[in-house]
Amino acid sequence: MNDKNENPRGDRIGRGIAVYAETFGVSPGDLPDVFAERVGRRFADEAVLAAGGPAWHDPALDDRGRSVAILTALICEGVRGNRLTTHLERAVRAGLDQPALEVLTVVLSLYVGQARTSVAAEEIHQFFQDQRPETTTSERPDAP
Repeated sequence: MNDKNENPRGDRIGRGIAVYAETFGVSPGDLPDVFAERVGRRFADEAVLAAGGPAWHDPALDDRGRSVAILTALICEGVRGNRLTTHLERAVRAGLDQPALEVLTVVLSLYVGQARTSVAAEEIHQFFQDQRPETTTSERPDAP
């Protein structure tokens, strides 16, 4: 039985806000408005409540494993652009690197086909290209 001072729904909302704030790279205080701006208040509220539940907080799966599962689902559904990039950023923070994500696309291509996985492979490749700092002419070994 819960203590009178505990608020399970409030705790769940707080955990959900923390998950999405980390996912979007914003402060927990800014998350409700940022998320509502992106998907609308009703959907954002439901998503936050769901993210505060056991799936995101069960220790049987760590953040790296969750990232692999989420990216797998997104890739298989053909999700691209900002939604995929947001989860690629989260995956990198969880410890996945470019070689691991490239292998993920190869493995998935064996099970779901190359049409969707090749698109994801392009996006993953571009994501890591965009993460690399620009090299100036004076930094190149062959520069005069």
